[in-house]
Amino acid sequence: MSNKNLSLLFTGQGSQFSEMGADFIKKYDWVKDRYSISSKILGYDLFEAQSNPSLLNLTQYSQPMIFVLSSIIIDICKENLMKNYSKIILAGHSLGEYCALYFAGSLNFEEMLEVVKFRGESMSIVSDPNKYVMYAILKKEGLEIDERLFGDGVYIANINSDRQIVICGFKDNVNQFIEKNPIGKFIKLNVSAPFHSDLMINSSKIFKENIKNKLFKKINLDLISNHKLVNYKNISEIDFSSQLSLQIYSTVMWSETIKTILKEEINTFIEIGPKKTLLNFLPKDFTGEKYSFCNLEDIKNV
Repeated sequence: MSNKNLSLLFTGQGSQFSEMGADFIKKYDWVKDRYSISSKILGYDLFEAQSNPSLLNLTQYSQPMIFVLSSIIIDICKENLMKNYSKIILAGHSLGEYCALYFAGSLNFEEMLEVVKFRGESMSIVSDPNKYVMYAILKKEGLEIDERLFGDGVYIANINSDRQIVICGFKDNVNQFIEKNPIGKFIKLNVSAPFHSDLMINSSKIFKENIKNKLFKKINLDLISNHKLVNYKNISEIDFSSQLSLQIYSTVMWSETIKTILKEEINTFIEIGPKKTLLNFLPKDFTGEKYSFCNLEDIKNV
């Protein structure tokens, strides 16, 4: 890697798996301590919870799992990245936005984990696999989807790329939508809540109330939010909690986020998180360098 412009992308929920972080625990004593500290904050053994299939994919558990692993990778790589790149732009997909804020130094690890804990808990109150569903849609080539198709219990949760969007809503309404609108390949997601839709407004209010006393610090790096592409660097730290609460029920504008980042002559993208997902959403004509930092081997190779 050389002295170029870098964008760091932070993976969101859905990337978790049972053994993530094991390689770091074996290598570093401080990582063992981090899992111990995390377990005390969360009130359960975090690494043990990862090995429990009944907990792994539950929102209130998976979000802290992903954040803790991402924070470890951040703390291993941050100093080196800050030295080697002249410009760094951050963005995180949904939960990943909290990892981005941690990289930028807005809160320390313990404080941010508490915020993530509150987020997962508040979002989990709208979790019911018998009532809600989410689908990724791989759109038919060249098809422009009319947003007026949506409504009546069906919402656009994510606009990930020119080819992929994610919808959510009431199970029966979404299934009817799929039958009536053969607009591409529908892939059911392993989640049980209508994330990033108006159905999460109450969760957003609960979350905002829970973090009202958190003192976010001003950041010096550009960090593009999922909600209306707001740059955290350009708003007051007093408004961070409002921005994060709005993000819970607003559409993730990921495609526009990437387009905004690319205007800054970015040469390199690095994705940080349990699995590589976000690099797959980069435009096909991007010719720069792409790396995923998901485990110890990834980092050693780069």
